[in-house]
Amino acid sequence: MLGLLGGLPGFKGRGGGHLFMTLRHPYEDRSVHFDRHPRWYTSTEVVLLDELLTQTVAAGEVHRLADVDWLGRMVARLAPLTPRTYGGMRKAVPQARQAEESTEG
Repeated sequence: MLGLLGGLPGFKGRGGGHLFMTLRHPYEDRSVHFDRHPRWYTSTEVVLLDELLTQTVAAGEVHRLADVDWLGRMVARLAPLTPRTYGGMRKAVPQARQAEESTEG
């Protein structure tokens, strides 16, 4: 928990945080370090990210989360969206995934 709190503004940490995880394929431990973002994420951004992660895992495509290019393109597609309802946020993710798949070709 201290690793995550280190990334919060005003927390007396090292100015960043970290996540420690065990990957399933291949089985290995990873530690990911990150710096503080210059601003707080909006609730819409947090829900869109949560939906992206949840729907990617549910689709059996967890490996895509390790593809930096794919993940960057998905975040770029979702970042400008401002759905006002939770349902709209949930629908935005598959629409962005479909648009990405159509460009992958």
